Amino acid sequence: MASVLSSFFARDPKAAFGYEIPTSANETLDGGISIGDSFKKAEKDELATVFWSNSFEGVGKLKSLAQKLKTMRHPNILTFLDSLEVENSFYLVTERCRPLSIYLQESPYAADHKELVVSWGIFQILSTLKFLHELNLSHNRIRYSVFVTAAGDWKVSELQDTSQFRTPINDFNHLAILIWELFNSFSAAITKPPESAGRIPSRLHKLYKSLAAPNSRMTANELIRESRSAGGFFKNKFVDTLLFLEEFQLKEANEKQAFFHSLRENLDIFPDDIAKYKILPKLIMAYEYGDAGPNIMIPLFKLGRLLAEDEYQRRIVPCLVKLFGSPDRTTRVKLLEKIDEFAPHLTSAVINEKIFGNLCSGFMDTSPAVRESTVKAMVSLADKLNYNNLNVELMKYLARLQGGDENGGIRTNATICLGKIGQLLAPGKRQTILLSAFTRGMKDPFPPARMAAVLALAATQQFYTIMEIANRVLPALTPLSCDPEKQVRDQAFKTIKGFLEKLEKASENPETIPELEAQVPQWASWALKSLSGKFYKGAPPPQNQNPQSTADGKPEDKEKEGGGLKEKGDSKSRSITPTPVSSINDGWDNDDDNFGIFIFLFSILFEFLKSTDDANDWGDVKPEKAKEDKNDDDDWSSGWETGPAKTASIQKKTENLRIGVKKPEPPAKTAGIKSGWEAEETPSGWKQSSSNDGWDTSEFDASPTFSSPVKPTTTSANKDKEARRAELAARNEARKKELAEKRAARSGAMKLGGATKTEKKIDDFSDW
Repeated sequence: MASVLSSFFARDPKAAFGYEIPTSANETLDGGISIGDSFKKAEKDELATVFWSNSFEGVGKLKSLAQKLKTMRHPNILTFLDSLEVENSFYLVTERCRPLSIYLQESPYAADHKELVVSWGIFQILSTLKFLHELNLSHNRIRYSVFVTAAGDWKVSELQDTSQFRTPINDFNHLAILIWELFNSFSAAITKPPESAGRIPSRLHKLYKSLAAPNSRMTANELIRESRSAGGFFKNKFVDTLLFLEEFQLKEANEKQAFFHSLRENLDIFPDDIAKYKILPKLIMAYEYGDAGPNIMIPLFKLGRLLAEDEYQRRIVPCLVKLFGSPDRTTRVKLLEKIDEFAPHLTSAVINEKIFGNLCSGFMDTSPAVRESTVKAMVSLADKLNYNNLNVELMKYLARLQGGDENGGIRTNATICLGKIGQLLAPGKRQTILLSAFTRGMKDPFPPARMAAVLALAATQQFYTIMEIANRVLPALTPLSCDPEKQVRDQAFKTIKGFLEKLEKASENPETIPELEAQVPQWASWALKSLSGKFYKGAPPPQNQNPQSTADGKPEDKEKEGGGLKEKGDSKSRSITPTPVSSINDGWDNDDDNFGIFIFLFSILFEFLKSTDDANDWGDVKPEKAKEDKNDDDDWSSGWETGPAKTASIQKKTENLRIGVKKPEPPAKTAGIKSGWEAEETPSGWKQSSSNDGWDTSEFDASPTFSSPVKPTTTSANKDKEARRAELAARNEARKKELAEKRAARSGAMKLGGATKTEKKIDDFSDW
């Protein structure tokens, strides 16, 4: 009964063994020893090779080999992992390997490539013999004992037949036979080195003869030193590179720099197995535990292309996460410049949880190169960002750069970035963000930034409704038709024509409006193509530079003629000359209608609004005001704030970049009316009402004559508007009384000589 219970509870040794036992053999060696692939049960990614035998002779050999492998540790001796003896079988587990003959059959190399691979392998075998000879051991079977690991290293096994060292000749002769077989053919019938070298490369002849000599007195160390000297078989880029990686921690900083520079050019000479499983791990280790720095990135990304997706996630992605956390700016810039190569391999979880936080620090970096690289990189990562990181955090940083960065190129690229990722934004925020961003970009003093805003607006036109196109898009585009840069004017005209065509189609067929608002028309293809190209490159001009003069104070090759702007050196001279205000004729008789006085009086109204609330101007909006007034068109919502004082300076610089046209004379004041109004010079060179940025619809609706249908809110800003509305009403009433008194005072003169034209206008307007 006890024996039954003990057998019932006894565990199967194979089931408890740490490695999977192969069910079939890949190869069979002498003595009935089988070889099969295996893996560690706890970590299936850790591959191994199992040697096993059921015969008495084979079990004896494996036991002896296992004992030798346990006690001998050398980089070029097969690594022992585990062993198991069950009944009449013995299992020896080593690192993953294949017999040399099988390796060469499965990896057919070109002649030059094979010579490099063999040079590294023979070097490793000679290094092993040097180690054994120094231990007073002769291998005796080196010809049959070479295995190749997954990393391409040649390693020695079959140590069970070692004996006391007397002379190296036996081991050298066996190695000479192996070299002959490598370049000719494997044959068990060969018992001594052939005198004819056959197809052995000429560079290897000297070493082959030294190994094949029947009475050689050279040691393994001397053969290595001789072959590593100039012109020797082991002196090549292949062996030099791998040896440098083995001794990386012992090298000087300048040597490491030169090594990484040459490695970029020499990576193509290495087989895939050596590149993936030897060079790549060494590079990762050099970065983690050494001072390799950003130099490893180019080889790292180049080698990463050889990996399967699961291997990439396991080996490359952890290194990338550490690189993003590096405080070194050079590392950050080089990493972001190569982001297109590894972004497809980064999962959404890795980007949002491990990378985005470190990446955002680049938006606020004092180095322009870091800020610009960070902006460009967001195009590759935006599609994997979560809702908050994309629509809130990223928009906050892009708004700050686009509205307040001192570098014009960075502001330009921030606009381009928005145009490229606009389709990824949440539909509820998309129109507010894009319209506010692009209209602000069209007021930028840097010409490429204005052009980028126009292109981005055209490329994202399907996101704007017909009403938004009519009320916001076209009014923002039309000032660029008088831009000082012809390229900006040309793009503006193209975009205006396209939007007008869309409005015309909507007017002719209102039932097609939903379709028009969702589709991308043919006219926008040029904008999509331009925006999908590369980011803006080039050093931006000084921001405080007058567009009419160069940096050295000399005037540019431009001249004013007739109040317009002409550019020399252009076969098609172009000038933009404003029409004087006094000469404008829109088809109405200026002497007989009330239109001029109507506009004149409204200019007084807006002058008053300007003086009572200076903050209404776009360029002077403060962040606090932008948050309170939700009707502000330049509030980008949830982070699109105007920015620091740099935004105001940029807006001020915009005034100096408008087209330099001749200033017309201000219109003559109407006799008898004291308005206190004088024309103010606008950034474009025209003189007009001081409302500057255009019609403020909220203030216009506040007037007594044109009341707004929108119900007033209870915010502090609306309360101020109510107070101004009441004050305006009082002033208008006083103005009407004043005009009535003047008419009464002049009634006598009108009866005697008739009313003057000016008085007739006043009378007609008041009656109207």
